[in-house]
Amino acid sequence: MNVSEKHLSFACPMQFEEMPSSENGRFCHKCSKEVFDLTDCSLDDVIALQKKHGSICGAVRNTAVIAAAAASLASCKTTEPEIVGPGEGIPTGVEPTIIAGGMCPPEELQKAAEKSH
Repeated sequence: MNVSEKHLSFACPMQFEEMPSSENGRFCHKCSKEVFDLTDCSLDDVIALQKKHGSICGAVRNTAVIAAAAASLASCKTTEPEIVGPGEGIPTGVEPTIIAGGMCPPEELQKAAEKSH
């Protein structure tokens, strides 16, 4: 299971796209922390990062926004709409919205990972 916005303990008010690039994602000058790019990470990947770095902030795709945009675009077509799932192709003209925030504690992520197996 890939990490999503539901695995954030809080959403950051800063815009991920506006943060300067860093080795593992972006750097937030407001809180002086690296924000890991977790858009293609599994829960197990995030748990491993937390074991290495402690409490981390991460950025994930806002799948709800992508799904809503895909549905909206599909409803404008005159042909049968193509179903687009999370992590699959994003329709032309839809920019993925990235949400940054603090990741849930490893124990909570481990429970979510166990449920997905």
